[in-house]
Amino acid sequence: MKVYFEQITIDGIDIDTAFEFDDFSSHIRVEKFNGKLYPIKKAYFLDGEVVFTINNECDRCAETFKKQFKERIQVEIVINKTNDDEKEEIELSEEDLSYYNILDNFIDINEIIREEVILLKPVKWLCSENCKGICPDCGVNLNKEKCKCKHVSLDPRFEILKKLKK
Repeated sequence: MKVYFEQITIDGIDIDTAFEFDDFSSHIRVEKFNGKLYPIKKAYFLDGEVVFTINNECDRCAETFKKQFKERIQVEIVINKTNDDEKEEIELSEEDLSYYNILDNFIDINEIIREEVILLKPVKWLCSENCKGICPDCGVNLNKEKCKCKHVSLDPRFEILKKLKK
């Protein structure tokens, strides 16, 4: 969804969008974003609520599952006018990383929401807090069935710890 600067009034513009995309190993569906884009000083501010669903594999048992999230997004958008002659690289400060820098004559709302959703995505994916994972020997999903293989000590250096238990 592209919003051109001429479309944004002093009172702002309402934003309603939905889309989906793939990110590495997961499929993400932005079910809805409801918000407002309005001007502030020499920049713009996007404020709204996003509801998105991520379809991904569990990090312990490798089963695919869906999880829905509802989060608030608040970002500042700054217009950076550059000449074609000025294409030198500049180093960004930490303050520069707190807002979106726009080089075009429009704001791509879906791209900003996509980047924010990726940042909101959890690092570790578990289908449940009680997920038992898979057996390291036979590979059976321990959430669905009991393992039939006989487990041997993983590391012989820990054998001495069994004596402490007695």
